[in-house]
Amino acid sequence: MGYKNRSRLRVQQYTATGLQKHLNKSIDSQKFLIIAVAFLACAMADVSELGGQGYDYPQPAAPAPAPAYIPPPPPPPPPAPKNTYIPPPPAPAKAYIPPPAAPAKAYIPPPPPPPPPAPKNTYIPPPAAPVAPVNTYIPPPAAPIQAEQPIIEEIEQPAQDGYRYKTVRRRVFRHRN
Repeated sequence: MGYKNRSRLRVQQYTATGLQKHLNKSIDSQKFLIIAVAFLACAMADVSELGGQGYDYPQPAAPAPAPAYIPPPPPPPPPAPKNTYIPPPPAPAKAYIPPPAAPAKAYIPPPPPPPPPAPKNTYIPPPAAPVAPVNTYIPPPAAPIQAEQPIIEEIEQPAQDGYRYKTVRRRVFRHRN
């Protein structure tokens, strides 16, 4: 295939895809135009001929008056009091009321013993002061002398990449006396 054949093929491909795009755009614009004309027709529609036949409703009747609140009449006043003498009630007759009977023999516990007397505060002198210590030299006991044990340290060397990973703690063992 030569250079010219390739360019013709590309031109054909371009024109075919361009034609499809152009057709899609024109179809979309036609749809938009149809929808716009339909909305315009609905907005401009004349419905005046419908006013004489189906939409001639009679006027509503005059509204009825709203019921007014009429309060009930006030109650009549209470009757006025009459000035009359009411004698006091008669005194009750004195009746003999016998005293309550003594209870039968009941167990009466003896009174509790008196509490022990409180302890008396007495002075207790402090013990005598100890004898003052004598300053004398006491040599240490003759015990075998232990040699100091070496200090053991385990130090982990850092890794080759330069970081120190804390996986093993550093431990120092020292001899404590």
